[in-house]
Amino acid sequence: MRHSPRSASRFGLAVWAMVLCGASRPALAANDPVPRAAVPAILGIFEKYPIVALGESHRNQQIHDFIVSLVSAPDFANSVNDIVVEFGAARYQKLVDRYVDGEVPVDQLPLVWRETVNIMVWDAPVYQRFFETVRAVNRKLPEHKRLRVLLGDPEFDWQQVKTNEEWERLAARRDSHAAALVETEVLAKGRRALLIFGSGHIMREQAYTRHGESAKQEPKLMELLDSRHPGAVFAIWCHTADWGEISAADRRLRSWPAPSLALLKGNWLGSIAVGERGNSPRMQELADGFLYLGKAASQTISKPDDAMYADPAYLGELLRRDRIQGGFNRTELQRLVRSAGAGGR
Repeated sequence: MRHSPRSASRFGLAVWAMVLCGASRPALAANDPVPRAAVPAILGIFEKYPIVALGESHRNQQIHDFIVSLVSAPDFANSVNDIVVEFGAARYQKLVDRYVDGEVPVDQLPLVWRETVNIMVWDAPVYQRFFETVRAVNRKLPEHKRLRVLLGDPEFDWQQVKTNEEWERLAARRDSHAAALVETEVLAKGRRALLIFGSGHIMREQAYTRHGESAKQEPKLMELLDSRHPGAVFAIWCHTADWGEISAADRRLRSWPAPSLALLKGNWLGSIAVGERGNSPRMQELADGFLYLGKAASQTISKPDDAMYADPAYLGELLRRDRIQGGFNRTELQRLVRSAGAGGR
């Protein structure tokens, strides 16, 4: 995976300190990043940016624990109107609208994340917990302040998908669909939104091309929004074990409280190369902020319960979809098939 920031416009460290109003700290070197308590820091960013994009590492427990604390913060609904997520199929937008308003039971909800372009990823418990959290928050809010969750995956019907070519065309639409959704439902209406997408979608990957990478890729969500709405989005890179490029920095971050947020522009953290130095972009070219969630090696993964795959119809459909996709989940599905067979004896 890769990442992305355009740096926080001309929003320097001095302004950062004023906007985020952190407690006094010991003197820092001129190029040291300044960690601030993450929840109030992000809420402060919404005073300047209508969109804050959080780069998710799929199933990372610590990222999702932070998301729960952020969405549950007393002032969150005063700063944010919408939450746009990768882990939901647009086909079920009305169902989610009704669910977060308290109108339908949770047992109707799995269709939302199971009917997405990519399979199995969102079966982890943290994704259902997210929707439950928004519903619980909305229960305490007046109707005009309630949060809306917008589903960022394209609208389609898996039963109509028969070939890998059809699936590839769907996959290619994901970022453009999400960008159009943000434009029409958030920016055009003067609203503010938190985006939760895989980090590859919200990092400014065009920086790799500037550093000599020849393979041209279709623009990702962040690049589409940046090109059409310059200065509208603040992108956050989460520190996880997925990013070996910055593992050497882990020791320098351990004194930070978790969770903390810091700007990337103009400090040693932002200057770290993501890949081979001299031939790769620096972190500050890929994202604006850095979310520290604790030592990377101590982070954990949220895993689905095998029992949810005991339904032969669901498991059989996953096998069909996996063949269409190209077998990305073959090993895990074979394990589940064996487990289901053993359970039936």
